[in-house]
Formats: sequence, C-alpha cells, structure tokens
Amino acid sequence: MKYFEKIQDLEEVENLKLKHPLISILRYSDMKIKNIEPAIRSFYRIIFIKNFKGTLEIRNLSVNNVDSDGNLYIVLPGQRYLCKSINPLEGYQIDIHQDIFKEYLTEKDIDTYNFFSYDVDKFLILTKKEKKIINFLITQSWSELNNDNFSIAIILSYISVLLHYFERFYNRQFNRHKVMCNQIASDFFLYLKTYYLKDIKEPPSLSVISDNLNVTANYLGDVIKYYTGKSALSIIHDFIINEAKFLLKTSNKSISEISYTLGFEYPTYFSRLFKKKTNISPSEYRKSVRDFKRFKKNDT
Repeated sequence: MKYFEKIQDLEEVENLKLKHPLISILRYSDMKIKNIEPAIRSFYRIIFIKNFKGTLEIRNLSVNNVDSDGNLYIVLPGQRYLCKSINPLEGYQIDIHQDIFKEYLTEKDIDTYNFFSYDVDKFLILTKKEKKIINFLITQSWSELNNDNFSIAIILSYISVLLHYFERFYNRQFNRHKVMCNQIASDFFLYLKTYYLKDIKEPPSLSVISDNLNVTANYLGDVIKYYTGKSALSIIHDFIINEAKFLLKTSNKSISEISYTLGFEYPTYFSRLFKKKTNISPSEYRKSVRDFKRFKKNDT
C-alpha cells in the first residue's frame, strides 16, 4: 500500500504540479479519474464528491453503493482511504498538512475540530443550500490557489469559514437525527449505569464507552454535549464520584480498596480526581458523613 509522507509526494503518482508544499486543492474533473487507489497519507484530506456512484472506504469502514451529488468526507492523517466509482469523479479534494497552521497562527488549528474524527458512516448529509455554500467556498479556495499571485492567508480564510460551516451543519444534522442521537445518548447513560456491574479493570472513559457503542469518541462526545450541555468527560467523572461517595458512605473499605473497586490502578489518581470534583479528599468526605450521622443520632 502506498504511503504519502508529504503532499509533494502526490505529484509523481497523480501526475500533478502542485502550487504549495503544505496545501493542495484539486478538481476531479481536471484529473479525469474514477478510482483512487488505497493509500495512507500523513495529512488531512477533505473530499467533496459529486457524480459519485460506488464504494468509498476510510480506515476500515465502508460506504457502499453511494450515489452522491455532493457529499463531504474527511480523511485523517494515518487513515487508509480508497474510492471506486462507476462514474468519473466530479468535485474537489483538499489536502492540508497540519504544519501550515504553524506558519499562519491566526487560523484555528485543523485538529481542534471534533468532526474530523467522525467515522465515515457519520458523514455530513448536506441540503441543497448547504451544498451551494460548500461548493462556493471550495471553488473560491481553488481559484485563489490557481491565481499567479495566490495568498495562502486568503485560502486559509476560506477554509476556516468552510470548517465553521461544517460545525454548523453537523449541529443541524444532530437536530434532524434526534431519534438516532437520543438512542446514542440513552445507550451512553445505560452503559455508565451498569458499568460497575461488569468485571472492570479501569475506570469508565470516553474511549472505552465509544468503542462499546461503535461510534468514535469525538462523535459520542458531541452528541452528549448537544443533549446535556455538559461534556461527556464531566458526566463520566460525576458518575465515578457518585459511585465513590456511595462506597465511602456505605462500606468499611479503605480508600485504596475503593479506588481499586472503581478501576483505578493507583489510589492517588482516584483521590486527586475526587478532590478536584468535590474540593475535599475521600477521607475528609467519609469523616464528614460519619460526623453528620453522629450529630443526627445525638440530636434525636
């Protein structure tokens, strides 16, 4: 399988003359291709495909028999990507190396956008109006890059606007797919509720839960944030602390034993999290509960 370390590496293989070493914007109609052979790249790729009918695979996930007049797909650095289409491809592909943002610090770094790690089956389904917006911004970016006196700052500005629109459109999609997202959120809370009934070896984490729910961690985090207004990590930590409080109140286990019961390898990690969330240590919490019980008993 081919591996592309640099965007310039595409020149020889795809018979291209690139304008800049850290960014490439290509029109598929200029390339006159149907298939993109499997390869792994060390940079980001944004794909806006029209006239596509076939199979697209990113990482180990496939979208089969897709018939698209304008869909967006995103490939992360290190992910395997291939595309097989019955029709000649139309649309654009944007390759961006992350190092470009080190030179242009005014733009938001590309890896701060959660949707870049959504699985291919969570691709953004665009409305006609949204397709026009995306097509306009990418076309403007392509036109600027193909200008003799192109400005990378202008191109990145277009792409920055494009990424902000991605976020808006994904929020719209969450809202439209409420039933599906409600189920994901419901499964998240059910998994948490029953977590300590399992033979656990570590505390619950976003990565562990997302793997069990067959979604990416960022996608799950965004769904939970959308429905609760809180981060999934904060909810997970609150759940751990509530479990810890229950054990501190109802058992005679030591602090170390409770930390092991909750899946922590080191009691200091548990104590640190507990104090961060409650402003007191586990032992102080246990003492306050016992003092309150004695007070209530003496008061009666």
